[in-house]
Amino acid sequence: MELDLLKAFCQLAKSGNYRLASEQLYITQSALTKKIQRLESNIGASLFSRGRNGAELTHAGKTLLAEAQRLVHSMQAFEQLSGSVVKGTQGHLNIGFGVSTYHEAPKLIAAYKQQYPDVHVTLNDTPSKQQTDELLSHDLDISFNRIPNSLGLESLTLFNDSLVIAVHKDLLKQAPGNDQVLFELSKWPYLKLAQHRGPGLDRQIQQYCLANKIDLSKTQEADDILTLLALVSANIGFTIVPSSAQYISNTDVEFIALEGEHATWPVGLIWNGESDNPLRDRFVEFVAHQAKQT
Repeated sequence: MELDLLKAFCQLAKSGNYRLASEQLYITQSALTKKIQRLESNIGASLFSRGRNGAELTHAGKTLLAEAQRLVHSMQAFEQLSGSVVKGTQGHLNIGFGVSTYHEAPKLIAAYKQQYPDVHVTLNDTPSKQQTDELLSHDLDISFNRIPNSLGLESLTLFNDSLVIAVHKDLLKQAPGNDQVLFELSKWPYLKLAQHRGPGLDRQIQQYCLANKIDLSKTQEADDILTLLALVSANIGFTIVPSSAQYISNTDVEFIALEGEHATWPVGLIWNGESDNPLRDRFVEFVAHQAKQT
């Protein structure tokens, strides 16, 4: 069934007059008559009878009108939705983020939602390796995370994160000074993030320690950075985490910045450019514009 025939039927039923209906549809009366005749031929029944009051619905016309109106409304809603999807202003985005973007990701998404309220966003904190796998399999639209070196993914760098030592204030007092903390690390209990939970961070720490001849003795392992910081807060040991972890720490924990080779890495948006996704592209444009303003 052609949509324009149903539109003509609904408009003529509403107007009750061929001249008025044709004007509202921006077509000639002759064109409107042909559309109605075509629809009646397809259905196999007359929909209107011409009376002294204009076009009057027949019994068949009255019976079919409500369903025709529903179909026209549904198709118009579909056309509007499809237009919004193509423009990237409506739909669903599945976004992942990590500890380096605990602060930035929610803030940017909140600003984006103010401008595009019809876009539904799912935001999950998952390991960086899982996010990369889901980007490659197209299960994840966008990742706020460490910028990968390869893998064929596209990226937009937002800032650099860096390694810091997280240590309890009381444990820190055992060091002669903050500039001497590196020499004390081999003596203190090291709390490590499980390698499978943060392979990128684990590799970064290993590279830094190797370059700076630091020997760490692992005494305990945790599956997330929040747990590591809780252990540090209990003065069980120290850990090495991204500088951005300071946003989720408490006042008993001190952070000592590490400097030199392998101490920093780029963080930003990552996506799989092989898939066509106007909604994702609009989000990337939005974040890029926001980044230029800061």
